[in-house]
Amino acid sequence: MSKRFRVVWLTGNTGAGKSTLAEGMKEYFNEQESGEDRARRIVVLDGDEMRATVSVDEGLSPEDRRKHNLRVARLANLMSEHGFLVLVAVIAPFATVREELQSICDPLWVHVNRDGLGGADRPYEAPVTPNLMVDNNIVSIEEGRNILKNFLCSDTVIAKKNAEILAAA
Repeated sequence: MSKRFRVVWLTGNTGAGKSTLAEGMKEYFNEQESGEDRARRIVVLDGDEMRATVSVDEGLSPEDRRKHNLRVARLANLMSEHGFLVLVAVIAPFATVREELQSICDPLWVHVNRDGLGGADRPYEAPVTPNLMVDNNIVSIEEGRNILKNFLCSDTVIAKKNAEILAAA
C-alpha cells in the first residue's frame, strides 16, 4: 500500500510545545473551507493520550519509553498507509530509538525546542539533522504554527496532487 502522506514526528522535551503545534495544525486544516473531508484525514497521535490508551502498561524507564515509541510508530505507519496525514507529538528522547522508528514509519523529524526543560529524570538527545526546527525560545506560538504549516504544505510532506486539498492560499 503506498502512502499518501509522510508521517511527521514532532520530537522535543516535555513541555516544548509539540502537542500545541500538532493540534494547531489539525485545527488549521480542518477549518479550511475548500477540499474534501480533512477532519478524517489528519490525525494527531499525542504522547500523553497514547500513554493513557495504548501504552498504559509502560513506565518511564528507557526500555518502556522505547516500547511506547515503537507502538506509536506502528500505529502511525498503519494510519499513514490508510491515507491519513499523521502528526506524532511524542518525545522520542533517544537517538537509537529514533533510528528504529525511522525503519518502521519513515517519519520526517520536526525538532521542537524550548530551553530549560531537561534534567536527569528527563533525558533527551536532540536530533542532529531534523527535517525542520521550531525553536520556541525564539518564535511565538503563532509563528511556530506558521513555520510548521508551511513545512506541511511543502512537496516534502504532501504530494503535489494533495497540496490543494489540504492547504489554503
